[in-house]
Amino acid sequence: MLSFVWTPSSYWTPPFPLISGAGGTETYTLGQSRELTRRGIQNQVVTFRMGKDDGRSTAPGVPYVDFSAPADAEPLKGDVIFVTEPLDIATEQTPYLIMHCPPVVGRTKTFYRKGYANRKLITNSKHSARKWAEYLDTPFESIGLAYPFADAAFSRAEAAPRQAGPTRVLFAGRLTADKGFYTLLEALTFFIDDSDFEFIVTTAGASSAVGKITEAVARAHPQLIVAPAQDYPDAMAQFLTTFDVVVMPSHSILWPEPFGMLSVEAQHAGCRVVASNIGGLPETDCGGLHLFDPDNPVALAAAIRRAGKLGRLTSAERKEAAKNFTVQQSVDQLLGAMAADLPAYRPL
Repeated sequence: MLSFVWTPSSYWTPPFPLISGAGGTETYTLGQSRELTRRGIQNQVVTFRMGKDDGRSTAPGVPYVDFSAPADAEPLKGDVIFVTEPLDIATEQTPYLIMHCPPVVGRTKTFYRKGYANRKLITNSKHSARKWAEYLDTPFESIGLAYPFADAAFSRAEAAPRQAGPTRVLFAGRLTADKGFYTLLEALTFFIDDSDFEFIVTTAGASSAVGKITEAVARAHPQLIVAPAQDYPDAMAQFLTTFDVVVMPSHSILWPEPFGMLSVEAQHAGCRVVASNIGGLPETDCGGLHLFDPDNPVALAAAIRRAGKLGRLTSAERKEAAKNFTVQQSVDQLLGAMAADLPAYRPL
């Protein structure tokens, strides 16, 4: 039995369930669970003190188990994978820990070094592995790798025939500085009175205090069109098929992307992607990736023009793109990392 152990209430207040579609970590965990089940490998999602309100109703076909972890509880048996959080839960054998995210601001190195001790570490990109290795003072080679994957909806979505008109450029990240929204605004000065390009941003992240301010800026900007964010893979995939270029100008200091799943999803949907040459973004190349120097609006504008001239990926290029970052590959990598006899992390 393989158990994906989800965050308990002792680390987050209030506790939050593992809900399908709530975020990248949730998507990867549930997708890996379903693929393991398809292969005949028994697995389960273990949640804490949530009863049946742990997200199971949103994830049909995924076995959930609620676990209260009393002091005298028996150790969890079989292969145990903690998802993101360092948990003090007894296991029968040395557990794994998948680090989907960078260190949380406000938590100390002591918190992570103590929490990650005696776990075998796995992360979601080479960039992330290098950063965690440096942070934890452990060899890069001691950290396993299992890339995330794009939902099949992105490669399946059919693009309607495009009418003649401007190159459509989409910014679909959160409306925040870390995702490069203000770098995009700077780049727009190079497209003033240029009717060959049309720029659209979505309301992703607009519900936050920062997002509300940024959304107001976007709505007031004469060069931007604001569109609703798409919450589900099928809707987002169909939405992406209406664009030529997706921009991901992530900030080099505020948010070097650990990976950058939108880049993969956009390429699977047939878009060219213009992204900062930072973090894990260079690892997302499916054949349609164009990198530029981060935080450089001149380089961003030039990259948008280059990608725009090429237009959407051809049918053949899109088919090739979809061969990268599949759920089957992700699970192969996860099982490979588990079979690689990784050393347990020992803090210095």
